[in-house]
Amino acid sequence: MYANKRLMIVLGLVVSLSMILAACAPQPAVVQTVVVEGTPMVITATPAPTEEAVTNPLIGSGQLDGNGIPPDFFSDIHVRKAFNYCFDWDTYIKDVYQGDAVQSYSVIIPGMLGYDDNGKHFSYDPDQCAAEMQLAWDGQVWEKGFRVQIGYNIGNTTRQTVAEILSNGLSGVNEKFIVETVGLPWPAFLQAQRDKRLPVFISGWLEDIHDPHNWLVPYLIGTYGIRQSMPADMAAQFKELIDQGIQTSDPAERQAIYFQLNDLVYENVPDILLALPLGTRYYQPWVKGWYWNPVSPEDSGHWYDMSKDASATNGADTYVVATFGSPETLDPALNYETSGAGKIENVYETLIYYDRQDANTVLPQLASDWTISDDGLTYTFNMRPGIKFHEGQDMTASDAAYSLQRGMLYGGTASPQWLFYEAFFGVDTFAECGYPDISCLVDSTGTVMDDPDALKAADPAALQAACQQVTDAVVADDAAGTLTLNLAQPWGPLMVTLAQGWGAVMDKDWTIAQGGWDGSCDTWQNSYAVSSETDPLSKVMNGTGPFKFDHWTEGEEIVFARNDDYWRNATTGPLYEGGPVGPAAFASVVVKQVDEWGTRFAMLQAGDADYVIVNPEDRPQVNPLVGTTCNYDSSTLDFTCEKTGDGTLVKYRGYPTVSRTDVFLNFNIKK
Repeated sequence: MYANKRLMIVLGLVVSLSMILAACAPQPAVVQTVVVEGTPMVITATPAPTEEAVTNPLIGSGQLDGNGIPPDFFSDIHVRKAFNYCFDWDTYIKDVYQGDAVQSYSVIIPGMLGYDDNGKHFSYDPDQCAAEMQLAWDGQVWEKGFRVQIGYNIGNTTRQTVAEILSNGLSGVNEKFIVETVGLPWPAFLQAQRDKRLPVFISGWLEDIHDPHNWLVPYLIGTYGIRQSMPADMAAQFKELIDQGIQTSDPAERQAIYFQLNDLVYENVPDILLALPLGTRYYQPWVKGWYWNPVSPEDSGHWYDMSKDASATNGADTYVVATFGSPETLDPALNYETSGAGKIENVYETLIYYDRQDANTVLPQLASDWTISDDGLTYTFNMRPGIKFHEGQDMTASDAAYSLQRGMLYGGTASPQWLFYEAFFGVDTFAECGYPDISCLVDSTGTVMDDPDALKAADPAALQAACQQVTDAVVADDAAGTLTLNLAQPWGPLMVTLAQGWGAVMDKDWTIAQGGWDGSCDTWQNSYAVSSETDPLSKVMNGTGPFKFDHWTEGEEIVFARNDDYWRNATTGPLYEGGPVGPAAFASVVVKQVDEWGTRFAMLQAGDADYVIVNPEDRPQVNPLVGTTCNYDSSTLDFTCEKTGDGTLVKYRGYPTVSRTDVFLNFNIKK
């Protein structure tokens, strides 16, 4: 709070200074150095020859005179190319990730549908950086130089390092290129982004679903595209291909479209795309069967695929995980964080699921098969017969329909349900609302969004109509054993969205008995935007998966028991070729909440835990205990292991993660 006040005072003084200078006759540049949270912030203000005052200290004079930059500085493509050529990816990967990262060649991340391992990309090349700068602004940039500030949020050392590497690269080709790094408190940093006042800012993205669309939209036409004032004509070119990619469900067609889009992004250079961190985790030598899938939460893995051999010092029947923190909720409709997701995916099941480690391919799970209409608007799933929930009830198409309907009607911006709305109700439906939420079907202005009381007070006819849209979109036929999904437009990511935890099938009668939505369009508003604290399904579970929920002792542990009646057998077959059938190898799974690293490390050393969460800064302490290292092979999506030390632990490394930090260039900086 006090940091924000200091920042506001600083910016207020700068605004006043800039206004005074703009009103006066030309005079030498005034340079101030102030400190925000211990970070020097150099502010240069030179009066502009025009009447319009420059009140943004981050662009200095607001002119190309060596003491600032004009607001449209990055509109020149040579400037954008030069900034890319002056960034040293090798130093970034070495200093920040100790070598465990790979340069990203496109907005789409490595390993994802649409990523091209041979795609066009920039590399560190100071000579080419200099050549581009000599062309920029008809040679004025090279002759006069510039001064600009790069913004990052205080405390994020990765982003600070990125800013410093870029600053060093630019000043290395011309001493007139002055780039200062500015650390801002998070609220101020975020607000400055939204206000479009940051000339260059360093930020990141963590995907919601493992699909190109979830990266392309925020980067090119959504969140970041807006904050960097993406030119309308450029954004229109991007949007045309993005729309084409989302409106086809054929992977090969989508891939071809995204390859074309990758080239277009390279040619227009809107950003500096950095590197994707590679993951590392450690297991006891007796743990078998773990594999990496990007959608798998960090603290779980797919327990059904795993086992322990007889050498386990803590017993082969129980799998013990030591992690920190705890789930916010165990309700699939509401959960939107990784800790809860890890538990949900082992207890509940979805219509379809991923092909082992391949996050781009889905296979039948609770649905035995499906068809998609030629126009891409109707998906029909045939439900498997004979599957029971843990508490004994038969799983039906109505359960699947209710689960999806309930999730979408729960809504609210704290839930993951927004991922479904555009597919079922159309992108344009939410244009005025500003964010896809079920409340927008009631009031398109967005005024009742996240306001349960206001929604309850809305026109009853509008409430009924909104609910009817949901039930018309998701239709069950128990006699035929089918679930039909009716889309408003073709939607490429639908299948991978359904494969995530928020697509889990719940027992309708059981859920209602617990206090969930009763299935009536007369009452859905009473459950809208429910919080995890008041959600009656937050701490109970009843799925169809290989493990049952046993108990949750808050602050200590969550325990799961094997489902001895699990439906997979020799007749139904495994999920994927070579996968397991029958009951799980583990009789129980114990997830212990151990927030203190020293205790987790002691459990790992003693063999009391089979797997523990190890943060990057703690890896040097664990590495001497490693005896076998397994390196990820992107061509096979699997690992190759070799003996590398005298320890006993098995270290898996080099697999791609699903978040990235990048540099965004503002095409039209607010003065």
